[in-house]
Amino acid sequence: MKYRMLLSALVVCCTLPLTACDSKDKAASDTANRTQIADGKASIVLPEGYIKMSDELLAQKYPAANRPKEAWFVEKEKGKVTLAFNMTQNAMKEAQLPEFAEVMKNNLATFSPEVSSMTINGNKVQRIKVTTPDAADPKGGIYNVMQFASLDGKLMIATFNATADLKDQYSNAGLEALSSIKY
Repeated sequence: MKYRMLLSALVVCCTLPLTACDSKDKAASDTANRTQIADGKASIVLPEGYIKMSDELLAQKYPAANRPKEAWFVEKEKGKVTLAFNMTQNAMKEAQLPEFAEVMKNNLATFSPEVSSMTINGNKVQRIKVTTPDAADPKGGIYNVMQFASLDGKLMIATFNATADLKDQYSNAGLEALSSIKY
């Protein structure tokens, strides 16, 4: 019995320092893999394979009224999978986010959106998941995740989009990326 306790204590004592080393490496790796967004006011860990969208492609893909300031996409999927960010000039306090999300939900009611509240890296956010029609593929759709946050008293919108045929392949990584945003 004593030997088992000693062995258990030895295993724990040897494992704890190794765990501490792993977490330092992970923290260093997390910092090294972060990409600055929102004019350097925030950062995100982008999934592997995403590249920054050129201004020309942004103009081609998004109408002027809804164009994000910056976006990244999976090059091999030809723009069918994107992460986009827009730091708006609209005043928004964290406490106003649920009301704003409710308005957005009502605007998208035709498509049965799902709204959720969460805290990401200490900041409250609202998230809407919805599949909207795809003009390029009437039989398909576009899976959208919109994340609303308050940054410096302004509304920050982060989105993940994937066509329905690529949703299962990319949505988990897209959600993880949105959940990695720090500011």
